[in-house]
Amino acid sequence: MTDKPLWVVAGVVTDGERVLITQRRDTEEAKGLWEFPGGKVEAGETEPEALARELKEELDITVAVGDFLTETLHHYPNKSVLLRSYRCRCETANITLLCHQAMAWVTASELVDYDFSDADKPLVSLLLEQH
Repeated sequence: MTDKPLWVVAGVVTDGERVLITQRRDTEEAKGLWEFPGGKVEAGETEPEALARELKEELDITVAVGDFLTETLHHYPNKSVLLRSYRCRCETANITLLCHQAMAWVTASELVDYDFSDADKPLVSLLLEQH
């Protein structure tokens, strides 16, 4: 395991009372688990820039990145992940799954019906508390 955690951002993309969640492909690490979409922060990017880029690459959407929500540090057996999440507003009518096998618009109370990656579970708890 490396000493430095992988720096990633996630978007809590909302549509009224619903939030967008995505399911990883069965061929990937954490296969089949649900997550809030996002990805790695590249050198020279701010977190909002990285999040907007990742959501464009993964879902072909344009978002307005809003308020910071929370930070989670999770240790997997082979790596650590520092996950920082932001509220986002989708500015695109259509979503195209370019990197995921499924997506769903769910209410906060419905989040408990999905199997999330360990790094995303604290964010699920936060959204349930805020509901």
